[in-house]
Amino acid sequence: MYQKILKLLENEESPLSAEIISEKTKESLLKTKSLLLRLQEEGKIESCKKDDILLWQIKKKDETEKKFERW
Repeated sequence: MYQKILKLLENEESPLSAEIISEKTKESLLKTKSLLLRLQEEGKIESCKKDDILLWQIKKKDETEKKFERW
């Protein structure tokens, strides 16, 4: 399930709500939200708000993070 969410978000062009992620992965909304928070804590995804709706996407790396990846 963990990997399903990451793959889904990697393949989407725009952020998705937890409800849509839940529908697409065929997992309960409660479990989906729990996994989203875990992925966020690990720094793999990030949330943003649009029209008071929380959306999720793969975390975009800033320039400092990109430099450390090269090492």
